[in-house]
Amino acid sequence: MTEPARRDAAASGAAVMFDDPAFKAELDSAASASGRTIEKAEKYARKCLREIEATPRESWLKPVSKLARFIYTRSYEAELDINVEAVEALREASKDKLLLYLWSHKSHMDSFVFLLSLYEHRLPLPLVFAGINMNFLGFGAMARRVGAIFLRRSFQDDPIYRLVFRSYIDHLVRNRVPLTWSIEGTRSRTGKLSPPKLGILNWVLEACDRENMEDVLLVPVSIAFDRIAEIDDYVAIQQGQPKRKESLRWFINYVFGSRRPNGKIYVRYAPPIAPADVEPRTGGMLEEPEDPARNRVASLALEVCSRIEQATPIKSADVLTLVLLGANRRALTTTEIHQQASEVAQLVEERALPAASGFQLQTETDVAGAILALEGSGLVQSYRKSDMPVYFIPRDKYLAAAYYRNTITHFFLGAALAEVGLAACALDIMAPGEAALRDQITALAKLYRFEFFLPPLEELLATVSREAGARYPGWESGEHSLQHFMREHPPRFGHAILRSISESYLVIAVTLMDLEQEAAENSKKFVSRLQAQGEQMLLRRVISCDASVSRDLLSSGLRLAEHRQLLQGNGQELAARRQGFAEEVVNALSAVNLLQRCYDEAWFAQLSAGRISNLLGP
Repeated sequence: MTEPARRDAAASGAAVMFDDPAFKAELDSAASASGRTIEKAEKYARKCLREIEATPRESWLKPVSKLARFIYTRSYEAELDINVEAVEALREASKDKLLLYLWSHKSHMDSFVFLLSLYEHRLPLPLVFAGINMNFLGFGAMARRVGAIFLRRSFQDDPIYRLVFRSYIDHLVRNRVPLTWSIEGTRSRTGKLSPPKLGILNWVLEACDRENMEDVLLVPVSIAFDRIAEIDDYVAIQQGQPKRKESLRWFINYVFGSRRPNGKIYVRYAPPIAPADVEPRTGGMLEEPEDPARNRVASLALEVCSRIEQATPIKSADVLTLVLLGANRRALTTTEIHQQASEVAQLVEERALPAASGFQLQTETDVAGAILALEGSGLVQSYRKSDMPVYFIPRDKYLAAAYYRNTITHFFLGAALAEVGLAACALDIMAPGEAALRDQITALAKLYRFEFFLPPLEELLATVSREAGARYPGWESGEHSLQHFMREHPPRFGHAILRSISESYLVIAVTLMDLEQEAAENSKKFVSRLQAQGEQMLLRRVISCDASVSRDLLSSGLRLAEHRQLLQGNGQELAARRQGFAEEVVNALSAVNLLQRCYDEAWFAQLSAGRISNLLGP
């Protein structure tokens, strides 16, 4: 049977499961659990299958591929930037392996361009798990014809729906139909890879176990954009505005409203993962599951996410927003931006980090061109009335700029933690050294555990030690103060990457302290209260970063607060835990602020030296 024939037969033949005696027996149990007669249960089960089931047709692929190309080329360059050698390796693997593609989710265009990248390279197309919200008039029927499986957002309390879904997945796995979905479950509105959703991965792996399907590969896929077409929507949602509901009118507006040139789209296939090869691990973002089976799924998800991050290409806009946000509202000249951006570009080259095609920031001319592109997109503004133009990110664009910066922070997290850890050591009355740095990094890893896909602690400590020694050789000798080292070689990453998170945690800590012994709920209403508190703290200059009061960042901080039992508990014990958390956050933010002062002093010293040199002449 050919691959298209297998895909069509498997997807359209799922109804045979109603003739399976085992399925009928389980449906009878589910009927009893849901209080339905067997007749009503079967009728409802068939309705569930019609709601879920993909009905792909080979004849639909070509016209829909043309539509997909029409949609993305209204905003992006026609040629997708793909690591073709990885695609060719997947072609070979697909001959005897069941491929499960898990991709990052940055835009509504992700599934279009991902499937198109496979279709145009003649690889078997997977069926796509999609949210039921996308099954609206006009779009839903078309999506089913190219392989969309529509799922309800929640169905844990519906035993019949769960049974139908599980049986359908078994049917697809049994027929070796490739599958795909977003590992994040929803679009990232911060630029960072969101915590992985384990539900579908768990269902599919359990199906593989039931069907004795051992030849399985998880394929991590990074989908990245020079600029995001939906960035204005993301900023609005981060500021607390409701998400726009998907509909036919929304889809038409989305397609025909995207006309601004946004550069390239990058599709990067990371090295596949055989489930049996992944050791149980934890690495931030997720709670440690007690159930070994759930721990296996969590470990696989973390490995998928880590490989997606490492495959994501670094783009000029990402580096420039990192530099400009690190200046903390100070405008910079082209020369100043180049000085910092070229250092980052040099690290990218030295460490062979993945860079987008055309990534060039080595010369001041390169940087000037990239700045002009950002200015044209509205992300950066300039002031040109003086002799030397300066560039800055306006306040209403801080969240958008943070989005692009966040897409690459994982590459420089070790350096950022090293800088913050050293600054924390400098603020400690104890003599700094390797042991003190280890203690500080251990504390910071616990504080930021839900923000990043952290490696195991010993691996992280080794990375931080290496980064500290590379940037500040001899720091541990005590011959010079850490402030001296940081003024000689100003920090690059700690204040630029960790300020918004630390300030967000401060907003949470202050709000919880104000509650004293009163319990709090992790709810949308409480996030709105946090945003109001954050806006007040911005106005008072207690915090300085607008991204600190974004809805997603505050929600992420509440996950940490819930994990640390800061929301509910006994009165005095709850107050004591909140007090301890506040002190921990203040210590981290004090270290970030010290980095900012060292950065500012180095900038001012350089500025003063340049002017004095000009006054003295040759």
